[in-house]
Amino acid sequence: MSYQALMDALVKGEVATVVSIVDKAINVENKKPKDIIDNGLAPGMDVLGDQYDKGDAFLVDLVVAAEAFKRAMDIMKPKLQTGEQQIGTVVIGTILGDIHDLGKNLAKTILEAAGFKVIDLGVDVTPQTFASAVRAEILRAENVIVGISSLISTTMLSVKDVVAELENQGIRDEVKIIVGGAPVNEEFVKEIGADMYAGTAFEGVDKVKKAMGV
Repeated sequence: MSYQALMDALVKGEVATVVSIVDKAINVENKKPKDIIDNGLAPGMDVLGDQYDKGDAFLVDLVVAAEAFKRAMDIMKPKLQTGEQQIGTVVIGTILGDIHDLGKNLAKTILEAAGFKVIDLGVDVTPQTFASAVRAEILRAENVIVGISSLISTTMLSVKDVVAELENQGIRDEVKIIVGGAPVNEEFVKEIGADMYAGTAFEGVDKVKKAMGV
């Protein structure tokens, strides 16, 4: 297979081509999912991220690429070995009272492309649900990060409640917390006792990587 062709198809948003290349690579050529991710899908997402930062790509391009990546992962899942592409765990969700998921979904896609296990809690997630999921994951993995998305200003205080709930359950010091979304900023993140702020999905992934030493 041509990893360059796969990368180019992802960047151009050619979903059918991405699916075709990955399907052939997995089911005909017996390529390893990790190689496909490392040499084609992940570099493609990196290129698209750079283009987006420079204004050469738009939000719709990221959405299409995320869909292509998701469909490629669906093809590869049966062949993925346990722990093969996992370098850390991120528990991610949109906070209670908020049903927006675009930024969260983009972050999830990029994190998976980078080799992270992502536990997606969905939208309108309570502090208790965040804490329960985190508690379950820290029993399985050493490196766990919590990603909280808040796109509505009225939900910001609920983000603080997640931090408080983790403290109440005695597991706050065992994880790093990253917060993103339009109404939040660096000052707010520090004020509520979280660890990192992400202005965009790509920035968030970069900070998660650094936090885990990747």
